[in-house]
Amino acid sequence: MVRLSMSAICVLIFIGDIAKADNNFLTGANDIIAVVDEDGDIKASPFNVQFGKKDIWLPRSGHVVSLEVNEKDVPVGMVLDNEGQAYFPTLKSDGSSNRQYRFWSALLGMGNPSPKHRTNSATSSQLSRFGLQMGSNPILYRVTTSSGSIVTTSAVIHLMNNTAKLVVSDIDGTVTRSNIRGMILPALGLSDWKHEGVVELYRKIANQGYQIVYLTNRAIGQSDMTREYIYSLAETPFEMPRGPVLLQVESLLGAFQTEVIKGQPEVNKIAALSRVKGLFPENPFFSGFGNKAWDILAYKALNINPDMIFNVGEDSILISEGTGIPTNYTNLIDRVSFMYPLLDV
Repeated sequence: MVRLSMSAICVLIFIGDIAKADNNFLTGANDIIAVVDEDGDIKASPFNVQFGKKDIWLPRSGHVVSLEVNEKDVPVGMVLDNEGQAYFPTLKSDGSSNRQYRFWSALLGMGNPSPKHRTNSATSSQLSRFGLQMGSNPILYRVTTSSGSIVTTSAVIHLMNNTAKLVVSDIDGTVTRSNIRGMILPALGLSDWKHEGVVELYRKIANQGYQIVYLTNRAIGQSDMTREYIYSLAETPFEMPRGPVLLQVESLLGAFQTEVIKGQPEVNKIAALSRVKGLFPENPFFSGFGNKAWDILAYKALNINPDMIFNVGEDSILISEGTGIPTNYTNLIDRVSFMYPLLDV
């Protein structure tokens, strides 16, 4: 027993150590929430983009990232750092980048600028060049490596008014019936491990004018798989509503370390939601669905009405954080128009 316990401890320590290293093997990108005010100025959540070692085996620092929005090239570029994370250089006032990739600088770790010369937030001036339209705007990130290969990853910029109301939902254990099986079974092609009624409920909430935001502690390299899973869910005649999918900006091992070893995933969720909240003149969060104590903690930290925060059990029973009263999807579906009043959008 002692030997087994020590082995388990050693494994956790090993995972914790390597999670600190550059383990960004996969490529992916978060969706972006963009908000336009009455004057037409646009603000947006961070452009979190990662190009992993699987796709760019060369040292990644200094590679230029070209952007395409709504199938049109835009005159705004990003650059990769040593870990494959993209950033906007802040030295050029026009938002463009004339950086050139230098292999030896990248190999020796000399390609990263100082923090004050980089950001993952686009300025209002840069966003004005994207040609954004209200609703969904597909964005493509493209890197041409020094070997001539082209690597791409995609996401969606969701442009909305600054009066929009958001409903936040965790994915694993909330949309799915289990945290672990909800991640593994879809990867094996078994994609129906969900709560019965969740698709109809979310679709009817969206039909009332609310924007669903999917927030998860999955690593950003799983972005494509996660979007495909969410949008594959259906309950005839209802389909899952489209909405921003926000993942953790860490490697797969880093995400595991945050949720399993450190046990503090609410820190990342609160940070991500706070950035979104700062885009609006008033708190946009109307309701939240989660299945863990840290989900509920994050939603309460964002001042969501406790009566509209629901803790989802594996048995598909939902408990209101405010009232403590258990309910189910059928009951919530029947009361959607009362609980989520129709918005003028």
